Amino acid sequence: MHKLNINIVAGVLIIALIIMATIHAQAAEKSITVGNKNFTEQYIVGQLIKQLLENRGFKVELRSDLTSMALRAGMESGDIDICADYTGTAWMVHLKRQYKPGTGHNEIYQLVKGKDKSNHFIWLDPIWNNNAYAMASWPEFAKKHKLKTLSDLAGLYRTREGKIETFVDFEFSVRPDGLSALEKFYDFKMAKSTLRTGTPGASLIALKRRKTHIAMVFATDASIGKYGWHVYSDDKSFFPPYDLTPYVGKDALDKYPEIADILNKLVATFSGGGKLATPEIVAECQKAWQKLNAEVDIERMEPTEVAHQYLREHGLIKD
Repeated sequence: MHKLNINIVAGVLIIALIIMATIHAQAAEKSITVGNKNFTEQYIVGQLIKQLLENRGFKVELRSDLTSMALRAGMESGDIDICADYTGTAWMVHLKRQYKPGTGHNEIYQLVKGKDKSNHFIWLDPIWNNNAYAMASWPEFAKKHKLKTLSDLAGLYRTREGKIETFVDFEFSVRPDGLSALEKFYDFKMAKSTLRTGTPGASLIALKRRKTHIAMVFATDASIGKYGWHVYSDDKSFFPPYDLTPYVGKDALDKYPEIADILNKLVATFSGGGKLATPEIVAECQKAWQKLNAEVDIERMEPTEVAHQYLREHGLIKD
């Protein structure tokens, strides 16, 4: 009987130790939520952040396929802890500030970083890839109408009463720094009868298949180089810099301060990481992201694979 009691006590102690160990392990688990938008570059950067943090011991939940507004709403509600967004988007859309044409990359980044701090968001080092909106066509269209710049293109819209087959992303058609602002700034109007909108990437497909004359593109789209499209230069500097930058909710960063160093090391793998932007650095970063985007959009690799390969090649993770 005495031996039986000892066995029972021992069993209870073992169970207690197991429970305590489980509670301790759960308490020690580092959990974080990452968000990304609904186009190629964002799928890749979401995976870069997710896989790198997982490699550093975090349990990461990834919330993908979000619009700009939904991603910001998730950050503001605390449902998402980390994302990578664009400085121009933050300044004009999220912070609702007016962009002064000609304001450069470094200044916009510092403005966003400073203003968003009051919203308890910490902006880390930027990737100077300036993934700005742009308008593009096949080169023969530009040559036929003697067009080089957005000012030239706006003149053609005015001459044709806006009736040029045009395709833009739906989000660009409704956001405050998008189509309506571009029309007002360059003094033209697109006719509704010849304007089409769609999901991200649809405008590229339409231009590729010659189903439209003018298409909205992003500066880091892989298709620009592949097909030799003419990108109309923003000669009056309407578009602000759109530099891809990770930012973190203050509560999450206070809890896990190591996140800043981890993500800044990721940024440092791109040209000029942690330094001031120059035209040369911006061009190099754009080329790097055109290549990464091409691996998904042209070579048909999965974003998870592209991100994993990039992290391995730059020594940030090991298999």
